[in-house]
Amino acid sequence: MRRWRWRIASDRAIMSRMLLRLAIALAVLGGSFAVAGSVAGGASNSASIRDRAVRWAESQNGLREQGKTNCGPQISRWQRQMGLRLPPCRVWCGAYVHQAYLRAGIRLSERLIDPDRSYSDALAGQRGLRRIAISKIQRGDIVFYKFRRNVRASHFALARGRPSGGMLSTAEGNVSHAVSLERRGTKYIVLAARVTGDV
Repeated sequence: MRRWRWRIASDRAIMSRMLLRLAIALAVLGGSFAVAGSVAGGASNSASIRDRAVRWAESQNGLREQGKTNCGPQISRWQRQMGLRLPPCRVWCGAYVHQAYLRAGIRLSERLIDPDRSYSDALAGQRGLRRIAISKIQRGDIVFYKFRRNVRASHFALARGRPSGGMLSTAEGNVSHAVSLERRGTKYIVLAARVTGDV
């Protein structure tokens, strides 16, 4: 009886890994699928997904838009894969974050193109985002900044680790028209959110 239980548990684990790999492959190919955190295997796998998102984001360091147009071959593709119609090309820090999670197997909302709207989603725990305390930030969490007036948030970044000494290392899109690895003071963060996958 124990042998059968072990075999069933083993088969379920194998099936779960196969489904996750299939969903990731479909997401990378531009499919419209979302992987929920519960399907992905709980907290440990959620951390693995966040890590994959950051590793991809870091690999894009230095990628630039064409001039000051918010367009470029990769950037335009990221915006289309969000479900947006081009033209016009849009400010793309959200498209960069969206693409990082898409590469990790999570399709987030196209509302991520607008930090201010996604701020509302994180507060409400909707569209795959859940607000967390700034002190709880981990690698792969999304941080919101406010660099413009009359909005609650105007820029996104992906945390590359935990805050330390009042600073946070980040991966960011559309910083001086390029992808950039930054280190910013946590005092400038207006909100932090964790990707839940429940889109």
